Amino acid sequence: MILEEVDAGDGTKSGDAQRSGEYSEHLVAYHEACNELFAYKEALDQNTIVSITDRSGNIIYANEKFCNISKYSNKELVGKKISILNSGYHDRKFFSDMWRTIGSGLPWRNEIRNRDKNGDFYWVDTTIVPKRNQFGKIDGYVSIRYDITERKAIENALNDEVEKRRNTELLLRELISTIPDGVVAFDAEDKLLHFNKAYKDFHTAKAKHLVAGVSFSELLKIAVENNQYTGLPEDPKAREIYIENRLRRHHNPGHPIIQQLSDGRWIQVQERRSKAGYTVGVCTDITDIKQAEKTIKTQAEQDSLTGLSNRAVLISRLTKALGERKGVAQTGALVLIDLDHFKDVNDTLGHDAGDELLVEVARRLREVLRKTDTVARIGGDEFAILLSNVSTVAEVEKIGEKIITRLNEIVMLGHRVVCPSCSLGITFFPADGSTPKDLLKNADIALYQAKARGRGVWSFFDPALKRQVEQRQATADALRVALAENRIEIAAQTQVSFSTGQHVGFEILARWKHRGSYVPPSEFIPVAEETGLIIPLGQAVLDQAMSMVRDIRDKGFDPGRIAVNVAASQLKQHDFAETLTSMLDQYGLDAAVLEIEVTENVLLARGSNRIGRSLEELHRLGVQIALDDFGTGHASLSHLKRFPVDCLKIDQSFVREIQTGSEDAFIVRAIINLAHNLGMRVVAEGIETQGQFELLRGHACDLGQGYLLGKPVAPSEALAFCAPLASREQGTGLEPGISATRLKRTA
Repeated sequence: MILEEVDAGDGTKSGDAQRSGEYSEHLVAYHEACNELFAYKEALDQNTIVSITDRSGNIIYANEKFCNISKYSNKELVGKKISILNSGYHDRKFFSDMWRTIGSGLPWRNEIRNRDKNGDFYWVDTTIVPKRNQFGKIDGYVSIRYDITERKAIENALNDEVEKRRNTELLLRELISTIPDGVVAFDAEDKLLHFNKAYKDFHTAKAKHLVAGVSFSELLKIAVENNQYTGLPEDPKAREIYIENRLRRHHNPGHPIIQQLSDGRWIQVQERRSKAGYTVGVCTDITDIKQAEKTIKTQAEQDSLTGLSNRAVLISRLTKALGERKGVAQTGALVLIDLDHFKDVNDTLGHDAGDELLVEVARRLREVLRKTDTVARIGGDEFAILLSNVSTVAEVEKIGEKIITRLNEIVMLGHRVVCPSCSLGITFFPADGSTPKDLLKNADIALYQAKARGRGVWSFFDPALKRQVEQRQATADALRVALAENRIEIAAQTQVSFSTGQHVGFEILARWKHRGSYVPPSEFIPVAEETGLIIPLGQAVLDQAMSMVRDIRDKGFDPGRIAVNVAASQLKQHDFAETLTSMLDQYGLDAAVLEIEVTENVLLARGSNRIGRSLEELHRLGVQIALDDFGTGHASLSHLKRFPVDCLKIDQSFVREIQTGSEDAFIVRAIINLAHNLGMRVVAEGIETQGQFELLRGHACDLGQGYLLGKPVAPSEALAFCAPLASREQGTGLEPGISATRLKRTA
């Protein structure tokens, strides 16, 4: 509409025209304001999330961004409560404060986490202002929101990282404070940054000086001044050098540093430099390790029972002594000491008593020897002494006399009095050997000789003794091979009855052919006994003897009783009787066919109780027991009562001179009478002449054997001495064996 102006004639406009002009101006201003508001709205709608609610919180307007972020359509939002977006994250008070603020006419701003239609959460920075009507009353609320979801995610991640670092730092500090190792850290300028309680407890001397900022060098000087570590030099100059060296290692950390503290503890300090230039030190208590090392070293060098040095220490010192004395004659001696009959102490009084005796021997050896001498226990009851700076036999004999005299003094073991004795083997070095092995072997050879001389003495090494030992060892090695290859043979020597002149049995003898000739039993039997080969040797002889008896019987002849010599070692076996029974069963033989021969020395051997039990077990089975070489040993008549002896064998040394009118004839007669009075048979060995035979028969000797009656023969030839089994079955009443005619022909 166009309003026309009317001139009033006085040069002014009329009133209607004036009003019309003012209205037009207001209208223009109104349109401009509307346009401006529309522009603001457009701008807000483009960049912000806008909504309008009534006073009850019902949505009456929601722009497109509001719909986009909430995932609801405009139709789904308008008319609904604004609480449709509530995520449940904020508490009741949060919204109470909001409504109270905007209800009072004030704007409210905060960050809210909402939930969209799909259930996903999003964050908005929200500003809410009251909307008033023309009367100035609040009739709703306008909300302007900005999407801050991404920012909140970043903030949460940062907060999580900060929290994680805070927790990690707290955990690290707690760990450092609780671990038993001492931990300390210095910055790039070597100023103290951090330390834990364990570090402070280790370094008591500088504990009160452990404050942040103090330098490592200051702390080190304080520790040295207060003698924090053992082994520090007393000289001030030397202490300065120690500090300089320690600082150098601190500035160039690498290998661990072992330090002993003044309270006796040991610590290992391991320092490392970080990339940022920090120096971190870890102090570990290694006292237990050091004590274990000391214990291991002691165990490695010391005999646990006696406290003496052990074999390893002896070898080490002997090696050192030999190295220092090259080219010098007889400047030291090695002495081996062996307690005589020590096993008897263990067997009769028990191993505790044996240990007590060894401890006492060790104490006495320390008493009589010099501090420069090495005393070691190198075996069960074997000791060794390394004598330094001795060069003559007289010097060593003086020491040997002192040792034997002191060790032979009586010892009280519990309530028992023991009279110990010892044997000594002595060798000089470097004259007798250039290595510990050679010297120990030589001393052992000398010790063997001392024992052979009757024990309780000393013997010096002699090269001739070495040759004997080497020969004995060679014999043992060859015998061992022969046993493994079943090359041991037997020979059978007939035994004849004096009353009938007939064969009544055989003595079985061991034979060994080596390198084309037979080795005398006097050479290989003692070696077998010394080396323990006597057990398999005896087993082989018994096996072949029983095989021979079975073969003879299978051919219809009666071999009579077979006598087999057994050694003490065999009788000491707990299952010897059981083994023998099994062998008899294997060959189908009765126990009465077997006679076991033992010498007097066997009855006197150590372990005679076990030997006695074995003989009793055999006797109960029906095996005969013969005492061989009677009269040549040291057994007393009480042994004839103690052991189940059925037969005495007179040694050929008494038979040899029986016709010369010597005392041997009286001894033989006495032995025969003694045996008969005790209900025993008598066998005379070594009969070589008819006169010896007749004289023994006149003395009523029961059986005889010797070259006159028959030489030892191979099992294949033994049949010639045996009578047919039928003759016995026909009731001749004679002992099985050869006839008197055959006796004369054989003689």
